[in-house]
Amino acid sequence: MAVFNKDMFDLATKNKNFQKEVYYDENCQVVLMSIEPGEDIGEEVHDADQTTFFVAGEGQAVVDGSRTKVTRNHMVIIPKGAKHNIINKGDEPLKLFTVYSPPAEEQGISHKTKAEAEAAEE
Repeated sequence: MAVFNKDMFDLATKNKNFQKEVYYDENCQVVLMSIEPGEDIGEEVHDADQTTFFVAGEGQAVVDGSRTKVTRNHMVIIPKGAKHNIINKGDEPLKLFTVYSPPAEEQGISHKTKAEAEAAEE
């Protein structure tokens, strides 16, 4: 098994894709996100625990109706089955990475824009 040892701040900061997987195995998945000002990920529910770490920007996390401000160096835990959304409330891209356990997105996920991600779900 290869060891995944990366500078996640660097990867997340440089990421320009709405979603981009950087690691996948049968137990977990790591996905980078860059959410443009005024955009959100859209309400969703996963059959996995989700740990989200914010690297740059400012926004809001909504988990089962509870709203909380997020900024650089904040981490939000989203339990399996929780309805959630991440909203960019700032004027620069909201940069983050999420660890899903077990994987929650299709393997190899990579979408440049939210519109591209939404089209792939249809």
